[in-house]
Amino acid sequence: MNLFQTQEYLEIFKKNFCQEKDIIDGIWEIYEDKLILLGMKPVLGKEEVTDYAKTDIGKLPSGYKKIQLDYVREDSETHSAFAKGYGETKQEVAPYIDLPKTWEEYLSRLKRKYRKELKRKIKRLETVGYQVTQEDNLAEFVRLNRLSDPAKKKFMSEPMERFFKDVYRAKIPGWQTSLSFLKIEDKYAAGIMSFESDDEWWLYNSGYDPQFSYYSVGLLLKALSIKQAIEAGKKKYDFLRGKERYKYELGAKNLQLYQIEPTGSDPVGWP
Repeated sequence: MNLFQTQEYLEIFKKNFCQEKDIIDGIWEIYEDKLILLGMKPVLGKEEVTDYAKTDIGKLPSGYKKIQLDYVREDSETHSAFAKGYGETKQEVAPYIDLPKTWEEYLSRLKRKYRKELKRKIKRLETVGYQVTQEDNLAEFVRLNRLSDPAKKKFMSEPMERFFKDVYRAKIPGWQTSLSFLKIEDKYAAGIMSFESDDEWWLYNSGYDPQFSYYSVGLLLKALSIKQAIEAGKKKYDFLRGKERYKYELGAKNLQLYQIEPTGSDPVGWP
């Protein structure tokens, strides 16, 4: 199941960012002049925290003249049900990796220049004492996130930190939220928050300490988490939304996300 469509996640989003009067049928929200899926509106400083729309939305409420479906996965039931009837607009991509059974096979699949560069960076990291850990240390993750760059410092405001804390502590059926860290000489150098299911590893957010930039700690922690995912038997590593260059350097391919905008007070063709 799509983590972002679980009742547990939607309740956390609603608690932190919504007013009850704007919620329709538990999965929709009135936002500005339209009806959107709960979880999809920009929050706080126009930040977007929900990467995927619901994969199966079923019947829509009637009587709304403008409905907007954002970040609909091309492989979802929602896309299959509505794209043909109403058209679609390419909105963003969500890069991912189909994981092989071994780290060596993963490396062999990378483009030669990326494989060579990754091995060079790992070799440089190996010249210092380092370790990758999974720890229950949200405060350290938040610190690293804010240190990464000014935009992330602005993003990780106190209200956003409360949201991340709620997501991290939540018990979401089929998923486990984890924090991974790269330490150099016992100092926290980089951190990532991930969602893990039996078959998939979703990279949700990350941060690093710029004083360790020489060792490419942000990139290497992501690469080493791919190794962890392979060793844990995961089948897919999902970078979620965004086409940052590092994702492709690590071997990702794109999943297309669409926006669908039905119009009319009682749209024809809804299931």
